[in-house]
Amino acid sequence: MSITKTKKRKCSGAITALACLALLSLSSLPASSSDWVVGAKSQARLLDGGVKDGIRLAGAQIRLSGQSITYWRTPGDAGAPPVWSFAGSANLGKAEPLYPQPQRIDEAGTEVFGYRGETLFPIEVTPLDASKPVHLQVSLDYAVCETICLPVHAPMQIDLPAGGASADAEQIATAMREAPRQLSAAQAAAKLEITPVAGTQKQWLLRWRPDDLAGAARDLFVEAPPGFYVESKQQGDNQFLLTLVEHPANKESPAAPLRLTLSGKNPVEFDLTLP
Repeated sequence: MSITKTKKRKCSGAITALACLALLSLSSLPASSSDWVVGAKSQARLLDGGVKDGIRLAGAQIRLSGQSITYWRTPGDAGAPPVWSFAGSANLGKAEPLYPQPQRIDEAGTEVFGYRGETLFPIEVTPLDASKPVHLQVSLDYAVCETICLPVHAPMQIDLPAGGASADAEQIATAMREAPRQLSAAQAAAKLEITPVAGTQKQWLLRWRPDDLAGAARDLFVEAPPGFYVESKQQGDNQFLLTLVEHPANKESPAAPLRLTLSGKNPVEFDLTLP
């Protein structure tokens, strides 16, 4: 079910006429969201993100209670990633959830990648017919962990108009800026240097060269092909040590590229083949 609310505010003398008009314009927009689905130590809902640069946007918002955490698409040493289904949607060609940059979290001695407090996953929506509304039906399964881990199943739905603005658009735009920007192979190669490290373990030192656009790297998250696990540890500003911790018995190096995510003010992700 969709809920549409229109807020009205009065302007006071302390607010300039221009600011007052902007405030009234914003507050008159419909704040369209689904009902909250309450689960274990959390609640989830869908938001209408309006249309930005020709892309129809929605968002899945999860609020966590206490010190609970939920997980990124690659959870680290433990945990379970979110699982999405859009079955039952109408006028939907494609829906692509985006993942905000994660945090590295110590979970009782286990290192996991995920989120605390609240997170918002933007969803890029492609209608079958852009002139008609989209009925977006989402079945989201995610894990919530504090002292114990519990599964949550959140069935949600929302009707997205064919056009127009939404009062929740800026909230989703902020979440979009937290989703890493994809770099091409050439863009990544120009920004990094990777060198094998001599020793008994297979290790590589990655150096990242920040600029105004890409910015400094706060942390590095590595996603490896099935059967492989590559650990990353910071070795100083914009430097990370990659260690091959797990691999199949008959393979000592992944043939497929790794997917690397560099978190920071301007997060990026790119594919990398280890030398």
